[in-house]
Amino acid sequence: MKAFPSQISANDFADTCSTDGEMIQSAVDLAAQHGIEAVVPRFNARTGRAVWVIERSVLLPCETTLVIDNAHLRMADLAVCNMFRNRNAGTPEGNSEAGTQRGIRIIGRGGALLDGGEPNGLNEFTSGKDGRPHVTENLTLYMHNVIGFSVETLRIRDPRWWAMAFMFCESGRIERIEFELTRHRLDSHQRWRNQDGIDLRIGCSNILIRDISGEVGDDLIALTALSAFEKQRMVEGRSTDIHHVMIQSIRGVTNMCALVRLLNHSRHKIHDIQIRDVMEVSRPGIENKAQMAIRIGDGVRAYFLDDDAQCVEHGEIFNIHVENVHTRALTAISTSLTIKNFTARNIFLAHDAQHAWVCGDYYAVPGNIFIYLPERQSEVDANVLTPGRAHTVAENVRIENVFHSAESAGVGEPKALFRFFNAELKNVAIENVCSDRDVPLILYEGECSGEARIERAQRNRE
Repeated sequence: MKAFPSQISANDFADTCSTDGEMIQSAVDLAAQHGIEAVVPRFNARTGRAVWVIERSVLLPCETTLVIDNAHLRMADLAVCNMFRNRNAGTPEGNSEAGTQRGIRIIGRGGALLDGGEPNGLNEFTSGKDGRPHVTENLTLYMHNVIGFSVETLRIRDPRWWAMAFMFCESGRIERIEFELTRHRLDSHQRWRNQDGIDLRIGCSNILIRDISGEVGDDLIALTALSAFEKQRMVEGRSTDIHHVMIQSIRGVTNMCALVRLLNHSRHKIHDIQIRDVMEVSRPGIENKAQMAIRIGDGVRAYFLDDDAQCVEHGEIFNIHVENVHTRALTAISTSLTIKNFTARNIFLAHDAQHAWVCGDYYAVPGNIFIYLPERQSEVDANVLTPGRAHTVAENVRIENVFHSAESAGVGEPKALFRFFNAELKNVAIENVCSDRDVPLILYEGECSGEARIERAQRNRE
């Protein structure tokens, strides 16, 4: 009897399918039925080319292992769909416990590349307008209600929106991912396409994210528990909190956003998050660096749908640990509205870095302005960026080992290494600060209460 193969290649369907996406889908479906790998090889036997053009989403069933073996997968021009998503995502079944999928793995080998191709006109400004679908259709990879997953060893080039998004996903690994933007200058002068790298949304837990590198157009890694389009994708009976996530070994650059962002409202909590070994590898110029290396919280009203009752409350983001951050961001750490049980160790500020910690709504702090196109600051009035609730509570915070060796590079002198605006401080301690500049250590602005205790601060000027 002839043994069943250990792999199914997409090329096995070159004679029976009319598109590249159909070939990959056929391989995935058959491989999942037999518990073996589906492989997309470098050479496409149907077209005779070393590229696979995806014109509709490849749907991943349970117990799928898809190997992208040194292959280049590219979104078709004008196609509006995810490149990959789990089969139940976006279906009524996917919103139920019965529709939970398990065991989905996407593994790259060699130079595996997922390419967003040319923009298709769908972005946050056109989403849902003139017959267009929601902008989430432009996610390169989307998983919803999946337990036990891995995405590893991939390059992702020019995503049309976020590169990856996960919602109600548990027990997973995302590792060895490299992001690439080939139209950096073009994208920076057109309407913003919000090219996040990796987004964990509501209900994600027990996830490892490590060995992430490259350039993105917005936040490199974002943990965001909100209630916008999530309302249609709730999973009955499941917690909406984001918790027990390890983020480790990050080397990247973003266009004036954050390397790692945590954001929650609407009674969704974020807790027990570890962030280690983050290095910003930005180029000279203010538009090529992070605004915040680590950004926690945000008071812009749109995030809680202009409903003050939905705004995050103190104690809903807690047990956050940050260690080993190297950055030239405007601020290494930004916390808005609330933070509880937060520790940060070994923060290195270099080049034209400004602050070690800004505690207070970043939009509301005098002199701070967040816009996507830095060279167009004169066109933007900071007052139109509604600050939301400006009061921030920081409780049980300890920051240790801050090393400040920075040079002004046209962005002005920082007012202080640690800057507090309308902040209520409870048990806040800062220890071992070393700076080679005559920058003030602490500045309290607005209505502040409590104080930050500083121990062992020194200057190392020659």
